[in-house]
Amino acid sequence: MTAPVVTMHRLLLFFVFLCVAGTAGAATLRGVTRDAKSSQPLSFVFVTVTGRAAAGDSIRTGTQSLADGRYQVSRLPGGRYLVSFARVGYLTREDSVIVASDTTDVSLDTALDLTPVPMQEVRVEADRFAKMREQQTGFVSLDAKRLSSLPGIAEGDPIRSLQLVPGVKAASDFSSALYVRGGGPDQTLVLLDRTTVYNPTHAFGFFSTFNADATGAVNLYKGAYPAEHGGRLGAVLDVRSRDAIARQFAGKLGISTIASRLALEGGLGGGSWAISGRRTHLEPLLGLIRDEDTEVPDYFFFDGNGKLSLPAGAGRLEFSLYTGEDVLDFVPDENTYLNLRWGNTVSTGSFFHPMGSTALFTGRLSFSDYASNTTATIFTTPVSFENQIRDYTAAAEVQWEASLRHAFTTGIQVASYDVAFSRVFNNDLLTDYRRKPVELASFLEDRWTPWTGTVINPGVRVRYINDGKRWLTEPRLSMAQTVSETVRLKVGGGIYHQYLQLVATEAVSAADFYVPIDESAEVGRSWQVVGGLDWRVKPAWLASIEGYYTDLSNLVLLDNTSPTDQENVTADDLFFLGGTGYATGVELFLKRDVGALTGWFGYTLGWTRRTFPEVNEGGEFPPKYDRRHDVSVAMEYARGPWRFTGAFVYATGQAFTPVSGRYSLRNPTTGVIPEDIELLYDDRNSARLLPYNRLDLGVARDFSMFGARAEWSLELFNVYNRRNEWFVQYNRDEVTVDAEVAKMLPIIPSLGLTVWF
Repeated sequence: MTAPVVTMHRLLLFFVFLCVAGTAGAATLRGVTRDAKSSQPLSFVFVTVTGRAAAGDSIRTGTQSLADGRYQVSRLPGGRYLVSFARVGYLTREDSVIVASDTTDVSLDTALDLTPVPMQEVRVEADRFAKMREQQTGFVSLDAKRLSSLPGIAEGDPIRSLQLVPGVKAASDFSSALYVRGGGPDQTLVLLDRTTVYNPTHAFGFFSTFNADATGAVNLYKGAYPAEHGGRLGAVLDVRSRDAIARQFAGKLGISTIASRLALEGGLGGGSWAISGRRTHLEPLLGLIRDEDTEVPDYFFFDGNGKLSLPAGAGRLEFSLYTGEDVLDFVPDENTYLNLRWGNTVSTGSFFHPMGSTALFTGRLSFSDYASNTTATIFTTPVSFENQIRDYTAAAEVQWEASLRHAFTTGIQVASYDVAFSRVFNNDLLTDYRRKPVELASFLEDRWTPWTGTVINPGVRVRYINDGKRWLTEPRLSMAQTVSETVRLKVGGGIYHQYLQLVATEAVSAADFYVPIDESAEVGRSWQVVGGLDWRVKPAWLASIEGYYTDLSNLVLLDNTSPTDQENVTADDLFFLGGTGYATGVELFLKRDVGALTGWFGYTLGWTRRTFPEVNEGGEFPPKYDRRHDVSVAMEYARGPWRFTGAFVYATGQAFTPVSGRYSLRNPTTGVIPEDIELLYDDRNSARLLPYNRLDLGVARDFSMFGARAEWSLELFNVYNRRNEWFVQYNRDEVTVDAEVAKMLPIIPSLGLTVWF
């Protein structure tokens, strides 16, 4: 570590010392905010404290709850205070507390109600303020339960449902990958309990790795994300494991036409535990299809989640674990077989401890392992592809409320990677790409409230990567300004870099692989600018508009023309380098938060372009996931024991490369024209498939089964059976080359039963 880095970290430690030493005798209000119905912790609850101190001074201060529902407000002198808790979609709750002059800690937990009830006007207006106080641009915070209630394929999937949010697109019906604001799936950082998940898909993209029974808060930063996160050019998906609801033993069993799920939870001392698992049961269905003329592969996936939370003195310990694997075996004849195995293991241990009355320390150790192994024999010729990435990370973070106007967050993170990618053909090693980089990162943020109605968040993230000895500085800035009681303006921006690259097939996620960018290539870079406006039209309705622009440089693209039989492979051998691009657009969003009918309408007008010197003769082209227009509607209506859901999607057709002609090359020595047909392609992705549109509907009803609460559900995916177009392939066997369009999924009905016990 160089002298400037040591000096910076010494300053940070001194900074934390001043935080603790300078708060002696100050009173601190702390507690946990929860959902009144589910008892789940609520993040992003705005806590406002107003009142008059015993000395006569007027006090007005506040804070925002963290991802696990915790909050703390420091430096409160003795006096009587009114505490207001507000979050979009929930009724504002008010409580009073008395702080004695010699008090150092006051505890106040609260639970917010989702269902509206008659209330005083002041509370309605406070609820209208809640969303306006959020200063982060492009931020979406949704409960996994609400996302999972939307209709899908056999069971609700909180991550696939995010594809209904404006600015977020899907590659196809077969994909749970997120294409956020013109960026590919590799440009979105996916976190589970602050630990990276490298391939968050099951069943070739039909399902995500996130089991709804084990998922709590789902937070998506669509762009201009803060300095505490880094490593991706575009967006961040921050998923948190669900905490146990009950302190006594409870469970949930779910059975659908494709998979079964079981979740158990309970109390343990002063803490709690929760475990869940699911597995597909497609084998009998596939066996019915299989006969002498139709060979169908054997396939299944399983995954499991666990979480343990324990008190540790004044702090808390948390442990979480996820593991899952997909397995496919296909033997069409005695000389050919295919075996695919891919999966993730993610584990995290966190320690939370207060430092004095104004600071909180968080320490974290995590491990993430993604492995993909493909072996095959094609007409007795063995072929294999292997990719593995292991990520060992240690991190520490301090949150410090320095004053009524400044709240600092600083942290340091060390990550060690072990990446391997290899290709073998006929027992010959063609590609062997291995790297073991180490990355050190440190960040500092300030939530500055210079005056009422204005919040400014400056921040900076500094990274050092030993592979190529790279120093990366990433400034970030966001600001929010209240214009009126119902209108708030937000702007944000920053610089971002990406070192690890995902090579995505956009067809079969098991074939995707990760490689780091070594010293033969520059690290990918983006800078983003976002601006928008939120308008609380009515207490239950929120409208917003955001515009964004992202500039991209040092992009890479897989080079399929490079020789494969190389030793000491570098990034320059695997990729086209030096790519540039941009993504820009406007998003409209109208959301109803409370009431029997809830949901949203979203529209995105966007452009995405890429340029590589070696591709398309250096001309600009749209990637496959570029969509000019994208419309999404999601609704849920609850009445008594019945629940009706629906989702509609319309999008501009996917870009593809058309063929403008065909030709054959005469052998100059024999004069014979071979039968092989060569195709003459037009400009890259210069044509479009037909527009995509789909309607999904669902209905569910609560009932009692043997004294336990139960629910049956019926879901229809693609109600009007539109076979949307996926990609184009060309048949070269005939004199006339025919273009064949591969279709996506037809109508798929599914039944499900869930029992709580």
